[in-house]
Amino acid sequence: MKKIIHAISFLYKGERVVVKSGITGKFKVPVTSTRDGLLKTKLRNLTAQQVIQHGIIKNCDPTLYLKNDERLRVFPGGDSSYLPAHVQGIIEKHDSSYKFLPKLKKNKPPSSASSAEYPNRGDYEQSGIDMYGWWPYDDG
Repeated sequence: MKKIIHAISFLYKGERVVVKSGITGKFKVPVTSTRDGLLKTKLRNLTAQQVIQHGIIKNCDPTLYLKNDERLRVFPGGDSSYLPAHVQGIIEKHDSSYKFLPKLKKNKPPSSASSAEYPNRGDYEQSGIDMYGWWPYDDG
C-alpha cells in the first residue's frame, strides 16, 4: 500500500514537530481529555483528518509531507477556518486507502485454557509429526 501522506508537521512552542504515519496510516498524537476533573493525556492513533481537526494542531500551521519530499501547507495564510479542496482531497484519499485494513485483536487466550479450546497451542501429541516429519511411535 502506498502512503500518500508520510508525515504531518506543526509548529508548537517555536519548534516544528513532525509526526510520521504508522503502518496503519494513522498518526500518533497526544490527546488530552478531562475525566472527573482530572486532565489525562494519552497518545492516540488519529487519522489525517482527525490530526488536522485537533484543537491545538489546527492552529499551529500544519503541513503535509507528501511523496518526493513535497510539502503542502494545510491552511494557506494560517486561516484554520478554511480548508482548501485539494488539501481535503489528499487527506481523504490517504485515510480511505487505509480504511479497510483488518483490526488487530487485543484479546489473548487465558493461560489456563484447555487445548480443546485452542488446538494450535503446539501440543506434541496433537501434531502427529515430530521434527523429522513422522510420528516416532507409528509402526507404518
